[in-house]
Amino acid sequence: MAKHKILPFFIPMEGCPQRCIYCDQYAIAGETASPSAAQIASALERFTPDAGAEVAFYGGSFTCLPRERQRYLLQAVQPALLEGRIGGIRISTRPDALDAELLNWLGGQGVRTVELGIQSFDADVLAKSARGYTPEIAEQACRLVSESGLRLGVQLMTGLPADDAFKDRQSVRGAAELGASLLRIYPTLVLRGTRLAEDYSRGAYRPQSLEEAIRCCAAMMIMAEAQKLNIIRIGINPTPEVEAALIAGPYHPAFGGLVKEAVKMAQIRDLLASYDSGRAAALLFPPAEQALIWGQKAAGLQALARDYPNLALIPDRHLRPGDLSLELEGQSTLSTLHAFCQRQIRGSRRPC
Repeated sequence: MAKHKILPFFIPMEGCPQRCIYCDQYAIAGETASPSAAQIASALERFTPDAGAEVAFYGGSFTCLPRERQRYLLQAVQPALLEGRIGGIRISTRPDALDAELLNWLGGQGVRTVELGIQSFDADVLAKSARGYTPEIAEQACRLVSESGLRLGVQLMTGLPADDAFKDRQSVRGAAELGASLLRIYPTLVLRGTRLAEDYSRGAYRPQSLEEAIRCCAAMMIMAEAQKLNIIRIGINPTPEVEAALIAGPYHPAFGGLVKEAVKMAQIRDLLASYDSGRAAALLFPPAEQALIWGQKAAGLQALARDYPNLALIPDRHLRPGDLSLELEGQSTLSTLHAFCQRQIRGSRRPC
């Protein structure tokens, strides 16, 4: 997953026409108030210049704001844009709050990326999550962003009411087919003060377990990699505010790491599927991915040692990220992450 240098500003709940059943942006963002123009300018003065970086406005529905409010926030970034200290602006918004004229205006203000909080392309999931729009509206919004020349990001959630793992994988496929180049995946958490918390307390909603969420998100990551869709985040950003508001759900401060470890272990086991564990062999991997293979609390390392006692694990700086190589009796078998993911999607068995 590629890294993008972002300077985020949070405008919690600004512009949101209604409160979705799961949402508490004050807890998620760890902010209770939007920044002033002076605060934005001050943060940009301290920011290390980077022509590829973006200022981002998260936590609200940016394009639902009055045009003057949008202009106020965007104008605070213009000096840094004109001086080349950043490369563009990123906004997050709803799919039912866009049109071609607005996107053209945003592009003229330096916006380069639009992230759409779609959550799911399934009609039943959207309705039961009180999102207020249909899959058709979400699809049209994706097309509008892609046709405008701006970069499209899509935010999806797992474990929403009426959701399941198949719908989640289909949402990833839909995002890719509609031109998304960036993807975020968030498991649904039950946060204090939300409608979902009420449903949970009376037994009307069951959140995913941590294991279910990891398995589901790993399958989505495999789908995304097969479609060459770049995932930029998996799991909510851990903050004291989130932990204080959390009632239930698949929360883990290193959730994204657990998902990537699950995918890496699936790739390893796929490569070793025909390997006789009684024979001496070596598994080569990029040094930067050692932590993925070892796993948290060395769980991956222990599993490999148990199941493949004659397999040596050796870092190899010549391998590219995502690649693995099995060395057995002078023969090398290479596994690339992309090829592995494509095989899993074409196959009938569950990826993780």
